[in-house]
Amino acid sequence: MAEAECAVPDALAGELSRWRREVCGTCGTSAMFYCPYCCTPLGVPEGVMVPTARLPFARCDIIFDDAPKKATSIHAKVLAPEQVRLIDLFTGEGNSNRTLSRPAGSTGPKEMGKCQSPQGEAESVLREIPEYDPHATLVLFPDDSSATYHEVTSENGLAPLDGLTLVVIDSPWKRAQVLRKHPRLANLRSIRLGHPPPSRFWRYHSEGTGCVSTVEALAALAKEVSSEGGSASGAAGLDPMLEDPLLFFFVRQFAYISERHVSAGAERPMDATAKQRRMDQVRQKDRVKRPKLRPYGPEARRLSGPRLPA
Repeated sequence: MAEAECAVPDALAGELSRWRREVCGTCGTSAMFYCPYCCTPLGVPEGVMVPTARLPFARCDIIFDDAPKKATSIHAKVLAPEQVRLIDLFTGEGNSNRTLSRPAGSTGPKEMGKCQSPQGEAESVLREIPEYDPHATLVLFPDDSSATYHEVTSENGLAPLDGLTLVVIDSPWKRAQVLRKHPRLANLRSIRLGHPPPSRFWRYHSEGTGCVSTVEALAALAKEVSSEGGSASGAAGLDPMLEDPLLFFFVRQFAYISERHVSAGAERPMDATAKQRRMDQVRQKDRVKRPKLRPYGPEARRLSGPRLPA
């Protein structure tokens, strides 16, 4: 199956028509599916139950440095609030807009670092990367030194699964590479997906095929960790993306964007052909913007023409 070539099931398309944009009662944001600042579901239709996901490790810390409305890591916070902690590096101290750290836009010290959980209790949102125990922490990051989870667990000295913290970086790729070298992350072991799924993400990136969004990567890793053989597969005949509770909102956003483009007769942004076309356009713009090098020496004088007298 080509990357992202996926039709929206009729049942899901019918459900989409019943979702409504709603104003968050905590911060006043108008959104569909969930509030990206307070991490709570919004506009859920009658008869639709938002699942509670359970991660196979003790905790997941998401180092967040992207716009909340664009980042898929917010899905994990909404669906697994007790296990997911956000580390908000996106918000500057002088930022008075709505943020994960200040959902109501307040700048008061009592409101700093608080976010409303679905249970209505205030949960901390860290503003800096904490210290981690190298023996109880792994970073999901596909660098040259990374190994699969099952390869890492065959080594001695790693904490058991129920005592393990997984760190995930959610930011544009170039920024993520910088964050991975942060002094509090640099000494931690990297793990990568053993079986990366085809990405259905609709945002453009220039890293080519094999790259997935944050919540897709987290869901795939959770399946690999939970399975004996380390592969992620669903029931016969069913798309694994539709079954996974961690992908509940991702699936609906995918379907909403897909249906909107199809009904307008436009190409879907998540399809491989659309991504390739966008990549070609960006590369062409980069070539146009690249300054031309001027010749040096006698050739430069010849091309510049005769000098005018002073």
